[in-house]
Amino acid sequence: MRRVVLGNGVVGLSIAFGLLRRVNASDEIVVVGPPQRPGSATLAAAAMLNSFAEIEHGGLDTDIDLFRFEMSHRATRLWPAFEQSLIDAAGDRLPSGCSACQGCSGGGCFKSGTYVVNNNAADDLDDLNFDAILSALIDFNEQHDVISPKDIPHYKPHQRYRASRALFIHNEGWFNPRIMLEKMEGALRRAPNVRFIDEGVDRFNHADGVITYVTLMSGKQVEGDQFVLATGATAWDVLDRSGLRELIQRIFYGIGTSIEIRSPDDALSHVIRTPNRGLACGLYAAPYFQGPNEPNDHVLVGASNFIAPQLHVHGRLTSIEGLLNGAIKQINSNYYRADLIRVNVGARPNSQDTYPLLGKTSIDNLFAATGTKRDGFHLAPLISEVMAKMLHGEAVDERYAFFAPSRKPLRTMTRDEAVAKAVRHQMSAAYQHGFSPATSRMPDQIAANMRDAVERLHDQIGAKDWGIPPEMLDMYRYGHAIP
Repeated sequence: MRRVVLGNGVVGLSIAFGLLRRVNASDEIVVVGPPQRPGSATLAAAAMLNSFAEIEHGGLDTDIDLFRFEMSHRATRLWPAFEQSLIDAAGDRLPSGCSACQGCSGGGCFKSGTYVVNNNAADDLDDLNFDAILSALIDFNEQHDVISPKDIPHYKPHQRYRASRALFIHNEGWFNPRIMLEKMEGALRRAPNVRFIDEGVDRFNHADGVITYVTLMSGKQVEGDQFVLATGATAWDVLDRSGLRELIQRIFYGIGTSIEIRSPDDALSHVIRTPNRGLACGLYAAPYFQGPNEPNDHVLVGASNFIAPQLHVHGRLTSIEGLLNGAIKQINSNYYRADLIRVNVGARPNSQDTYPLLGKTSIDNLFAATGTKRDGFHLAPLISEVMAKMLHGEAVDERYAFFAPSRKPLRTMTRDEAVAKAVRHQMSAAYQHGFSPATSRMPDQIAANMRDAVERLHDQIGAKDWGIPPEMLDMYRYGHAIP
């Protein structure tokens, strides 16, 4: 059996590793992807394993959203053993940056502990989301502490942006994602049953209801028995070039920018972040471990977000300016003298309905794993396990049918709910980026104008009994997303 995994990002590599763990002597696993990983979401990420810290007000109200949270929560628990299995499999291919991590959780590079701060840099949506996080921690009996913000190490915000409340979540932490990708690739390249083809995929060739082979950008053809589409945000583009654009809903580019800084006097020991805000993951600062012989004084600050129909390879100045200001004003005012090491830009795979696509498509030998948005790295151990089972024809939790790749877009909000959420988050984003209204009815008037615009868009596309996901408004507005 030859299984061809298209994509060498964290999702593709984790699937290949899941297959490797149950490979037979006659099986072959082929991993296809350019070594530079253009547009990789992982290379721009802080690789935070945040489940509870990402909860939003009303975010667990539907069965689908609750299951997605359960997936995230379970993935966090799987990471230590998953990383240890990578270390064992990599052997002499283990990245040098891991040698100093022995003795950490799982014998690897995972560090635990996330501080969530509730400050006044946006609006009171932050308060609602902070309350939702705290309620979920209590409901799920997750280890946490309610603390004073002044007790957070290296938290020195500008006085006007200091937090009034804070939480410490014990079991949510972070990796250096670049080291983890090296570790995954090292484990796979060491295995005799795995072959890498360092090229991008152009299109599928199909006949009689099956994929017969894939054509690479060089024109080379790769045959296989099963194929896994795990190319991240480019997944729909591959299908479009293949004449299979109707096979799955469209995948968009969730463009995210992060900045890596060096601050020797204010090195972080844990993640410090806000709740989600303004249709993004809020502001965070995460330690960015460099290696055994390097000072641990790098910090990754992120992350911006906007949805686009094509890849953007450079960071927008507004995104970079927002992160720089956020880091200095909301995390540590001493960062004004930090060194700017690197600007990262990555493309998160964002499905039209904003939910993952995992499993077999309507073409029997084609599977897909994309649409994970900003959760691809976090979900890697779970995706590794679940997709390996699906490829072997084994049963999985029946709720994964929610995320069947060839489904119609899920509609989990009513029109009224979607309109209210869109206005709420757009107002929050405005405050986050410096909106300072006059002492008048201006905020109410602006919110009313936003509501009218969102209502008109729903009318234009015929969304009468369902709601557009707020982050997808522009894609519907400009005709990139079609009902």
